[in-house]
Amino acid sequence: MGPELEENLSLRYLCSALENAGHSTVILPLDGSGDVRGVRDAILRLQPRFVGLSLAFQWRALDFFALAVALREGGYAGRIVGGGHFSAFTWKEILTEFPEIDALCRYEAEGTLVALVEAEDWSAVPGVALRAADGAPYETPLGSIPELSSLAWPDRRGDPVRCLGHNVASIVASRGCYARCAFCCIAAWHGRESTGVRFRVRRPEEVADEMAWLHHEKGTDIFIFHDDDFFVPGEGGLLRRLGSLADALEARGLRRFVSVVKARPNDVRPEVFRLMRDRLGLNRLFLGIETDAAQGLGTLARHVTREQNHAAMRVIDELGLYACFNLLVFDPDTTIASLEDNLAFMDRYAHLPFNFGRAELYAGTPLLERMQAEGRARGDWLGWDYRLHDPEIQRVFDLAMKVFYPRNFSAEAMANRLQGTRFDVEVAASLHADVWNPAWRSEAEALSHALGTDSAARLRRIIAFVRRGAGDDAELVAAESAGLASVDQGIRARASALEAEVRRTVGADCRHSRPRLPLPGVSP
Repeated sequence: MGPELEENLSLRYLCSALENAGHSTVILPLDGSGDVRGVRDAILRLQPRFVGLSLAFQWRALDFFALAVALREGGYAGRIVGGGHFSAFTWKEILTEFPEIDALCRYEAEGTLVALVEAEDWSAVPGVALRAADGAPYETPLGSIPELSSLAWPDRRGDPVRCLGHNVASIVASRGCYARCAFCCIAAWHGRESTGVRFRVRRPEEVADEMAWLHHEKGTDIFIFHDDDFFVPGEGGLLRRLGSLADALEARGLRRFVSVVKARPNDVRPEVFRLMRDRLGLNRLFLGIETDAAQGLGTLARHVTREQNHAAMRVIDELGLYACFNLLVFDPDTTIASLEDNLAFMDRYAHLPFNFGRAELYAGTPLLERMQAEGRARGDWLGWDYRLHDPEIQRVFDLAMKVFYPRNFSAEAMANRLQGTRFDVEVAASLHADVWNPAWRSEAEALSHALGTDSAARLRRIIAFVRRGAGDDAELVAAESAGLASVDQGIRARASALEAEVRRTVGADCRHSRPRLPLPGVSP
């Protein structure tokens, strides 16, 4: 069980490992708390020997714990095993407070999970957290991390995600990240592995083999790379690696496709991204800006400069690339001045879709450890909160989150919607050049600009309100929320019209759809 809004490679690599070892598996999507009852009922009908819970996301953990409790209350007597970033750091608490869960896989678990399914004595399996005879949680020693070339490709069961009539596949060319950002649970997770290997890559030819198989056998034209960072340090070695991948794809007959990757600002250099655009189908770049304030870059341990942020954005604009980014404009040390630095960044690059929020405290991260040491972390292992260091900026944050929740975080968030709108436009440009209209890109950029500059202006009004020191907070929230809703309504109408025109011109009825999985023994 895990989120399956698109192909969940974590679940699908595990399924491939189990299937190759002779075991049958079923993937049950658990995308939100509303799915718990249906998934519980499906498991109770299937009665599998093992149930696996994806405990990667801290904010989703309660849904999976609720499922484990519901299964035991429903009479399920099989084994329940969890794994993921969150559980790797909270295994003691989970095994102490949730007796329904039998064991936890600590890190990369393809081999671990197969061993658990087949072993009589779990204490002999490396890399798991268990309970001793007296109920006390303990860990077994970690084993070696798997060679990426030894892993079976992820399970591709079910109908794929589609965009503008094209099949989409998730894929990875590496595991880990070479960076050490203070707020990132992924960097913390890889940093805790006993080997000390933070970043591993697959051979370009192996990646090309998988992409070619997906393209020729599954009709995949769009590849979403879920690498935490698609790029390796060092421009010379990186250009050779990317060139080798492009050569291997051409040799395998894959020449017309779209790719989506993630990068840090220091990865973005003209020659590298010219190659990505011209030979590797780069269509969308998730750029990890995170903050453009010198204070924020230090607090979050980004090891990136403001100059590198802006140099990356210049390369993106000069090469005509589509990028989107996120800004953590609030963190434990944010000041009004550093917030204003980020607002200037929003205004300058508002033609690209972006979202913004606060740096959160995730299990295992240096930022959480720092906040705990300072006595500023509130809550418990299931969820940590904190107050910003200064009452004035805390008030700005409180007001901003009330005003911007619908735009930034709701199910209908326009800040996220426009990323999809622009993606449609760019997919049409790449795969339907014969009917593509340049005016579509201009409209997509105009929509992003309207939303982004409106967000920056509203945040500035909130700052001015707080600095005046007086006034009714509820009155401000009501006025700004009403104005925001009106702007969003207009942008939503224009985005819908643009999307409809692209679909109609391309001749595709479908924009985005989630994967549909066959569930043996489960009624629709």
